[in-house]
Amino acid sequence: MDAALDTLLHLHRTTTRLVREVDRSLGSTHGLGLSDLALLLELQAQEGGRMQRVALADRLGVTPSGVARQLGPLERIGVVTREPHPKDARLALAVLTPAGNTLATDAAVTARRAAQSVFDGRWSSAEQSALRGLLTGGG
Repeated sequence: MDAALDTLLHLHRTTTRLVREVDRSLGSTHGLGLSDLALLLELQAQEGGRMQRVALADRLGVTPSGVARQLGPLERIGVVTREPHPKDARLALAVLTPAGNTLATDAAVTARRAAQSVFDGRWSSAEQSALRGLLTGGG
């Protein structure tokens, strides 16, 4: 097998396992997964907790239809709402509700603990730092 493809497949399997472990903790405590938390945190970081759905999809690395599917359940539980864009009805906005803001803050604490546990169980501090550098382009 090609070294690049082999590396990619190992990275994919490892990521899947790590996310599954963090999802388990987030799901049992807050009823959401890491991808939901990532979406809520993106909204939380925006002025007024608002973001065009297309821009949100781009930030999350998913398609606009993928973010629409992800937003549906979050809208139903009241942590995000949908607003029409003030100038273009095609550009709907995703808006974080006060309940969503609280959930994002609380779930981020749980996710940090779960992620730390997952990483500490596999790699030393130096290895984690090196991996972070590689993944963020600093290595």
